Amino acid sequence: MSVATEEKLRYADDTDNMRDWELRPGLTWKARRDAEVIRSMSRGTMLVYGDRGGGKDLFGIGVDYLNKYYFGRPVLLDFMPKRAFGEYTPFDAGVMMQEIRKMAKVAGVTGIEETKDQREYDEFIEEAVRGWALEGEGTVLLKNAVLHLSELKRYCYKRNPHNRFNKFVGSLNTVVRHLDMLIIGTHVFPNEIDEFTFMQYANIRVKCEWCITEPHTTKAKIAMRGIIGADFAYGSNIMLKPFYYYVNGKQPRSYLDGNRFYDLWQTKNYVNLMPVAPKEV
Repeated sequence: MSVATEEKLRYADDTDNMRDWELRPGLTWKARRDAEVIRSMSRGTMLVYGDRGGGKDLFGIGVDYLNKYYFGRPVLLDFMPKRAFGEYTPFDAGVMMQEIRKMAKVAGVTGIEETKDQREYDEFIEEAVRGWALEGEGTVLLKNAVLHLSELKRYCYKRNPHNRFNKFVGSLNTVVRHLDMLIIGTHVFPNEIDEFTFMQYANIRVKCEWCITEPHTTKAKIAMRGIIGADFAYGSNIMLKPFYYYVNGKQPRSYLDGNRFYDLWQTKNYVNLMPVAPKEV
């Protein structure tokens, strides 16, 4: 092979970068056990659904924060949390549109936003988002991240399949494993979400409902299709046995300086619920 030819070739990184996230030091045994549950559902695409006011966002914000606390992962939100949540990155329809414009400019494509040719637009988005996410600016933004879309229907409504944000999220779903990221989408009815851009990728499905015996607690039934780890993907065609995960919104947390999960975002679910004596878990 000539030197000139070799210089034109590109190769993947030879270093071993398939390492799992380090667990925060100094955790209690109970917290370490909880962290391993969070780790088991920390990669891929997660759909969180259930009745209105059923605790979907309580579960979601808990997963967001615990991924940040246990593993130091960046969190991207399409809503504004409260100050107690701490550091996060805004990522909503406006940000997506801004990134689409950047992609078009980098690719030297003009008029893509006004095009009436849906196939042309779809092809551009698919190719551009993959390049942006895997090799461009998106890599820094999304690598190891948790992306929480609190109103998934806004982006991936099945009756509006050509919505540009639907295509954007669908393209992201194809590269989550490469980026070691987790996409969380919440909505009431799964049958309203686009099958091709979101549902077929949702390897984690979580149904939330309020727990009758534990006030201020959402009971999340978690069904997973295989497990995706740092350097493996296990049984992607096999449904694992569902398990339950409980999130108490009113319980003060030492790692939140005494704040509760209710204090992490704007919610009115707790207003009319029975009070409960706080206890540390």
